[in-house]
Amino acid sequence: MAIDVRIVCPEHAAFAGEAAFLTVPSTDGSLGIGGRHASEIFTVEAGFVEICAERMNDVTDTFAVSTGFVQVADDRVIILAERAEDMSKVSASEVEERKRGFEDELGNLSANDARRSNLYNEIAWCKLLLTKAGAA
Repeated sequence: MAIDVRIVCPEHAAFAGEAAFLTVPSTDGSLGIGGRHASEIFTVEAGFVEICAERMNDVTDTFAVSTGFVQVADDRVIILAERAEDMSKVSASEVEERKRGFEDELGNLSANDARRSNLYNEIAWCKLLLTKAGAA
């Protein structure tokens, strides 16, 4: 039974399609969702959404997501995340270069500069992307 899946973040709709099964990183651990799943709403933790278009254990799409929320109802899954990125389009060398730039910028800021928090978040996002991009 197909599930309608949407991954949406403020900048764009990262994914819209059907899946037989998917896993979502939640604050309570990874949650698997298949057809006829019970309705629920839960929080997303930074990690990877893995989509199986045809059948379980056959991952066809992987998306990095940051924190957010998921709603499951009536064979529809909506993932609202601060960020989402299709891992098939991620270049490890480009992400590594961005990370180095953020680290360099961080090194030039004073200890009490408010911009440090944003740079820490950017570095953490790059590190998350590199955990899968480096393996690809």
